[in-house]
Amino acid sequence: MNIDRVQQRSARVFLAVLCLAYFTAVSFAQRPGQFTVDYAAGEAPSVEEVTKVEAEVAAKPDDYELVRKLGKGYFFRFFGAREAAFVPKAQATLERALTLKKYDPETLAYLGALHVFAADRLEEKGSVKQKAGYDKGFEILRHAEKVAPRLGSVIAIASGSYIVLPDSYGMVPHVIEMIEGMRKAMGPVFKKFHAHGQQRLLLTLGQAYARQGNREKAKALFDEALAVKDTSREAGIIKRELAKLETAAANK
Repeated sequence: MNIDRVQQRSARVFLAVLCLAYFTAVSFAQRPGQFTVDYAAGEAPSVEEVTKVEAEVAAKPDDYELVRKLGKGYFFRFFGAREAAFVPKAQATLERALTLKKYDPETLAYLGALHVFAADRLEEKGSVKQKAGYDKGFEILRHAEKVAPRLGSVIAIASGSYIVLPDSYGMVPHVIEMIEGMRKAMGPVFKKFHAHGQQRLLLTLGQAYARQGNREKAKALFDEALAVKDTSREAGIIKRELAKLETAAANK
């Protein structure tokens, strides 16, 4: 059989599987339009929400979905609300979830992201400790991708974490491949995705192209992201990225 035809057929199968996975997730999710569905997109869960889940976990300590939900709640209190005190809680709880369901890809993705962002935000730039955190997070994220390379939550979390890593990890081309593949698979459905998810993916993709020196492509993606919603937290980040592009162009 012609190799090109085999490759084209494989690509079509991949896109079909990814679309099916997306529609299945949306159909059964408690929060339609999100890949990860435990909390509302775009904002960190409140302390009251997290406390409520803590009580639920205390009542059902072996329910891995509840334990994972709590770990994600702690993660978002750090990632979104920037409360560093939640880092050890998030790590311990996500690791506990993995003892209940070994190799759960979403848990692995959040745990890997936690290591990457904790190293990026809390450790001295360029230090041995920061490198160790990056390495640990990278290892776990690659494991999550190996377990479930087409799972939407893994793609979203991993790509957003890889873009934080230094160029020495060589992940920028992979980030572009991941997100461009997802957008192509979803087609017009992408614009029905939650605004937060759209903006996060477009932001990450734009940052990846900017890292490659493709400022025109990056600007187009940032502009597309701002058109989704101009008043979100992500919008502020995107505007700063656009300002960086303008500064780079002026200094060229």
